Amino acid sequence: MWKRLLLVTALVLSIAVTMAPASLMDRVLARATDGRLRLMHTSGTVWHGSGVFVSLSPDGRSAQPWLSGTWASELDLTGASIGWRLEEAGQTVLRVTLGPTGMSVTRAALDAPLRALLDSLPSPIARAGWRGVLRIESNGVTCGWNQECHGTARLTWLDAGVDLLPQQRFGDYEIDAEARGRLGSFEVNTLGGDIRIDGKGGWDAQGQPRFRGQVSGPEAIVGRLPNVMDGYAFPTADPKRVRIDFN
Repeated sequence: MWKRLLLVTALVLSIAVTMAPASLMDRVLARATDGRLRLMHTSGTVWHGSGVFVSLSPDGRSAQPWLSGTWASELDLTGASIGWRLEEAGQTVLRVTLGPTGMSVTRAALDAPLRALLDSLPSPIARAGWRGVLRIESNGVTCGWNQECHGTARLTWLDAGVDLLPQQRFGDYEIDAEARGRLGSFEVNTLGGDIRIDGKGGWDAQGQPRFRGQVSGPEAIVGRLPNVMDGYAFPTADPKRVRIDFN
């Protein structure tokens, strides 16, 4: 009798896990981003399904779709790991693997709205209303369950801007980042545009960012930065260049 009961219980649990609805992924994403990123119009299961990734406005009243994709799970019995492959328009844009030692991103090549990503961070600078699209590319980042990460990624900030200067387009920028345990570093270079942003920074063990660099461009725009970014932007002898320093 007990063997039969255990068998039935195991069968029920297996069915429940196998048929877990795709909507569960929305709950996980919402919790991880404080409700800023959501997965809507889901179908299928956690293991094989589809949905639309959207970013919500700060008041939660509007949603901006930015990726419509499908995913499929990949089970590796030898390595005791399971992964998910996310595709958009037939192209793999993200591959994530979970294993005994942690999580790894073995491929990333996707575009995401910068505001939605930064709004989920606690730093006031991150929530300054940055505009543009962030292209994320990486062939290897691993994070252990102890929250230590290792790997590199290239971030390309396209059509950059900030709400404080609503009529001004800054330009396009490239950010090369490297994670080393709980610490990390990055370097910013300008690809093109009227406003140049160059410098180096990183983040500490608590995830707080730091950056030192300079912004140069038209005096009418750059000259206003010490006022609109009080405490983080500082004037120089050149009215077309300011120094940026925040920790």
